[in-house]
Amino acid sequence: MTFLFLGLCINAQTKNDHYNFKEQQVDTFINEVYGDQAQKVIFSNKNLYEAFKKLILQRMKIVKQSEIQGKKVPKITDQGMLNTYNSALRHDAAFNINNFNPLKYKLAFFDIASVRIYQIDNTDYILIIQPQPKLQN
Repeated sequence: MTFLFLGLCINAQTKNDHYNFKEQQVDTFINEVYGDQAQKVIFSNKNLYEAFKKLILQRMKIVKQSEIQGKKVPKITDQGMLNTYNSALRHDAAFNINNFNPLKYKLAFFDIASVRIYQIDNTDYILIIQPQPKLQN
C-alpha cells in the first residue's frame, strides 16, 4: 500500500514495515485518556465509540520512518497532550509499539481532508492517520 502526503511517498507493503492496532487496545486507549469520564463521554455514545474504533483499527497505523521519503514530519509530542480528562497523562518514558497510545496526543484524528503523519519522538516510527470518511447522505 502506498500513500502520498505533501510530496512524501509512504510505502507500507509488508507486515514488517507497519503495525496495525488491535481490537483489545481500543477500550484500553480510551480509558487511559478519558479516565473516569470514559463511560459518560465515549462508551455511552454508540456512534462516537464506533468512530473511535474505526479510527484506531482502520485509519491509524505505525510505519518505520525508512518508509517515508522526503521532508521531515512533525513530532507527535509537539502537538501536546490530550489531558483534559486525565491530568496524569504523560509522554511515555520509552516507546513500546505494542502499547503506544496515540489518543494521548492532540492530533487531527477526525480530519476529512488529508492524511496526517507524525514522527514518534526518539524512534524510527511514524504514525499515519487516514482521513475521516465523509458521511453519506
